[in-house]
Amino acid sequence: MGDRRGRLMLASFLFLALLFLLLSVAGLWDALAAPWKSLEGAWTLRLPWLLAALALGTGNLIGMAALWTLLARRWGGPIDFTEGITAWVGANLGRYIPGKIWQLAGLAAYVRGRGGSSAVALVSAVVFQLVILISGIAAALLTLRERLGTAFGGSPVVPILIAGGLALLLHPALIRRAAPILAGLLREDRTTVADLMRRDRSGHRVYTWLLGAAVLPVWWAYGLGLWCIAAGIFESPPGDPWTLSGVFAASYVAGYVSLVTPGGLVVREGAMALLLVSVTPISGAAAAVLAIVARLWTVLAELAAFGLAALARGIRSRTSSRAASRGQPPQG
Repeated sequence: MGDRRGRLMLASFLFLALLFLLLSVAGLWDALAAPWKSLEGAWTLRLPWLLAALALGTGNLIGMAALWTLLARRWGGPIDFTEGITAWVGANLGRYIPGKIWQLAGLAAYVRGRGGSSAVALVSAVVFQLVILISGIAAALLTLRERLGTAFGGSPVVPILIAGGLALLLHPALIRRAAPILAGLLREDRTTVADLMRRDRSGHRVYTWLLGAAVLPVWWAYGLGLWCIAAGIFESPPGDPWTLSGVFAASYVAGYVSLVTPGGLVVREGAMALLLVSVTPISGAAAAVLAIVARLWTVLAELAAFGLAALARGIRSRTSSRAASRGQPPQG
């Protein structure tokens, strides 16, 4: 009964995520029509560049899922590596459901269904998201520097302060205290969760910094992917991959901190268009087109990553079942 209920909840979650995702894509497609038409003959379609961008985006998502899985496993989560990647890219689709909790709730439900702690899963997911945001701000500052402040009419001091404030939340002592509190709220054994978080006390800070260093190149790969998108739809792509990585990272952070739109829709595209106009020789219409196509690109990458992870999980499951059946003694 428990397995059936879990499968039903999973199916419902995926149905809602895909429904809201398709509704979002339909809205983006309509929004793309006007600026695309205004460009007249200034655009083109080069499929090899677009496929290269899709490969980069898909690979980035699978890589990030692998990093979260390693983090959760280090803190005691009973997570199979392939299943962990599938769970992360699947829960990632929950960002399109209105509300900011569905991605975290999906990961917590997955770990709890495997006999682990929802509290540890939530802490690992929050820590990983904080690392993503901090590294995104760092990537934007490294690539755009003073132009980041100019684009938003402010100063780079503001994003530096935001990144510093987020970094304080990664202090090992705070993480170790947060997990047992969450365990109590979720009606789990506080002592067990505290022991899990305490067993590698000295390594928490080092591992978090290593995680940040591993995530930072993801933004540069996204910048290269955005450049490939531009090369695939324009005769001459604006900017270079280095600059575009900062544009993508800054717009992602702006969309994530937006509390009113699922998946940062509209906010991320608006920030990206504004930055593109500010730091590259591109028109407003072309910037709007590139920002919207970039969102469609990331949606396709999310679906491709989930499909590949689910396929790999299915192949591994069938292989394990066959191996187990061959190892059983003959019946009768």
